[in-house]
Amino acid sequence: MRISLRFPIAAASTLAALYVLFPPGEAWAQYPTRSDFAQSRTVPTAKFGVGGTKDHLGGFARQPTPVPAAAPVLGPVTIPPVDSNSVLGSALASCDNLADGSEPINLPGARGEISLDRCYRGRDHLICSFNALLTEARALLEKYTQIAEANYPELGNLEAICSIPSNTLATDLARATEFNARFKALKLQFQARVSCVGSVQQSFRNMTLPDMTQAPDLLKSMVETIEGDIGGASDIQAQAIGLAEKIDASHKAMNTIQKVHRAMCAGQVSDLQNRVAR
Repeated sequence: MRISLRFPIAAASTLAALYVLFPPGEAWAQYPTRSDFAQSRTVPTAKFGVGGTKDHLGGFARQPTPVPAAAPVLGPVTIPPVDSNSVLGSALASCDNLADGSEPINLPGARGEISLDRCYRGRDHLICSFNALLTEARALLEKYTQIAEANYPELGNLEAICSIPSNTLATDLARATEFNARFKALKLQFQARVSCVGSVQQSFRNMTLPDMTQAPDLLKSMVETIEGDIGGASDIQAQAIGLAEKIDASHKAMNTIQKVHRAMCAGQVSDLQNRVAR
């Protein structure tokens, strides 16, 4: 007797949430705006890997609401390259090394074996990769939040602007540029790996296990397990995107403030003379 396993996947809510954050094929030239994230989605609460995620910067989080169905993944998923000298690149490279030599994974289907997308290199690799991504997202939240908290776009008088040391402005501008580069890389990797998980789940839907009397329960368990492996992804990444919006606004404001600072703030000449004298 053949049992065809085609039933709703419980993990759709998690994948749908991630697709809202990172729809396949989206251009990444600009950050999403808050209106983009007014769309409905559910933020998973399951722990991810070791320890799960923590909402330690709740001001950047979105409120969970119902989500639309996840977009289908069309064609093979390509994982973009990442700078191997970066913190994220080094961590992902370590995950790839763990999966070196892995063979293509095939599962039984109604019309022969189903080959899982080559982007999926086993569950250990999946967990390792998402842990690396979440570690990077947390690092961005912890290291660069101070830039957003300075409230540069809200400065409303010359006294407030001139009270900021010029070297502080220069430092924060440099750090904002650094954040932008790290965040762009993080988004690219997240989008591709979420697409990869979606592709795997599509393959699960086409599985048949004629030799297993509890086939539907087994498949459900497989899907729930892979969902748990990426459980905290949309929550922590939404917080990072919220921070990116604030830093983007701060970066623009700092460029303007720096010009006003040079033109209007007293003490610039004496500061320069003191530096030359030393």
